[in-house]
Amino acid sequence: MAELDESTQHGLRGATVNGAAPAPYVRLGEHDNVVVLARHVDAGDSFAGLSGEIWTMAAHLDVGNKLAAVPIAAGDRVFKVGVPIGTATRAIEPGEHVHSHNLRSDHIPIELEEETR
Repeated sequence: MAELDESTQHGLRGATVNGAAPAPYVRLGEHDNVVVLARHVDAGDSFAGLSGEIWTMAAHLDVGNKLAAVPIAAGDRVFKVGVPIGTATRAIEPGEHVHSHNLRSDHIPIELEEETR
């Protein structure tokens, strides 16, 4: 398995493999279970995940899209910038795209929130 540089082990940057260019993502919060793409990736692109495993992209994804940083079980809360953004609707593997096809938003609609005040 490829070794990670020290900054990756602390979750501050994307992983590097044996001195190669940094992976195209950032982990925004220390305990986040997703990373965010800092550049677009194409289907077939491969790079190191946070634990050194190789992630291969299934599709083109643009900047800002989320990838699972660790295995996420169905029903688990998904955290970005240390804040829960939703619940996984099915198991999500590390490196897999996290979006509305496998994530349910847990946000309360503004109209309902205002009615309860």
